[in-house]
Amino acid sequence: MLSSLSKQALRQMARTTSVRPSPRTFTTKGFAPPRLFNYETIVANLTVADAITSVEEAFASLAKGKVDVPMPMHITIDESANAGPGDCHIKGGYISGTPTFTVKVATVSFYKNAEKGLPPGSGIFC
Repeated sequence: MLSSLSKQALRQMARTTSVRPSPRTFTTKGFAPPRLFNYETIVANLTVADAITSVEEAFASLAKGKVDVPMPMHITIDESANAGPGDCHIKGGYISGTPTFTVKVATVSFYKNAEKGLPPGSGIFC
């Protein structure tokens, strides 16, 4: 759960950054298209104090039983001519009463990517 300062900072980022929502037309009615923020934009607009406050609020909600955190999913990618070896982890959560939920997808351990000039892992929060 984001503190009011974090929410305010994210709203400010959305108004002032060049990263804008996709103009896709297939967005479900009632849902705004996603906004994408790069690392530099996030660290320029959110402080460690914002993060600490948000994490404290989230753990307080968890202690009150208001958080749904399903078991993480793990996918093992076997080595083949096209991919691997590597792993994909998918995690998510929702705090009751909030307008959003979070899903994180992370790929790790793709060490052979270095041969192609690619990072061994990556991730995204939705």
